[in-house]
Amino acid sequence: MQQCRQGWPSMTTFIIGDLHGYHEQYAGLLQDAGLCDEALNWIGGSHHLWLIGDFFDRGESGVKCIDITMNLQAQAMVDGGSVRALLGNHEMMILCAYRFKDSQTSEGMRMIDQWLRWGGVRQDLDELTEEHARWIELLPAMARVDDALLVHADSMLYINYGNTIEEVNAAFLDLMQNRDLQHWEIALTAFGEHMSFSALEITGEKRARQFLQLYGGDVLIHGHTPIPYARRVDPETVTSAWRYAGGACVNVDGGIYMGSPGFVYVLEESGTI
Repeated sequence: MQQCRQGWPSMTTFIIGDLHGYHEQYAGLLQDAGLCDEALNWIGGSHHLWLIGDFFDRGESGVKCIDITMNLQAQAMVDGGSVRALLGNHEMMILCAYRFKDSQTSEGMRMIDQWLRWGGVRQDLDELTEEHARWIELLPAMARVDDALLVHADSMLYINYGNTIEEVNAAFLDLMQNRDLQHWEIALTAFGEHMSFSALEITGEKRARQFLQLYGGDVLIHGHTPIPYARRVDPETVTSAWRYAGGACVNVDGGIYMGSPGFVYVLEESGTI
């Protein structure tokens, strides 16, 4: 597990990628970074933590990942810090199962069965409360931190929902209140796109620069596509973020569910490292 150096300047931003229910690894990353103690209480002072999305599916308990995050949010606020998260496609998936349950999908399946096929963990759905659902519904799809643009997916899907961060977030907030399953399926289909900025080296960098020019920022930080998959490497060797597309993109999805030990990415006010 990558150790984050202690003694960072105040208000340093830490970023953790896709957790997929691996709450014990999440706790270990937080402790190693000096952001929480063994009881999972916030000790990060005025530092900031961003979760890049995809708390759910594949691992033991996405709900526990959410509970840890919600608890730290309240504690960090008291100390002048912050804990925030982005909306990932797997948050949308479990909300579909929670909100639409037995509704029929476009593939002719019950929504719950479709979600299970996507990798859903039934215990998560059983333990999901309305408080959890409301918390997820309010998550932003995009955020800007200094010169970094944060999104969950390495996908162009966001341009379907607006030309500014504010427009995109408002559109997803509206979608969260929509009770027409078809609109959710359209968004989730678009979320299925991966590696928009890495599949083709020259085209990918050009896309990334255009994306940044549209929404602002000098570097795009995302998860969604596990680094072991994107780079075709052994998951156990992935202990740090992958910067690519001529430095325009940083992938922070270490692929914990594939066997990566995980890591914490640090974004300093003076730039990324």
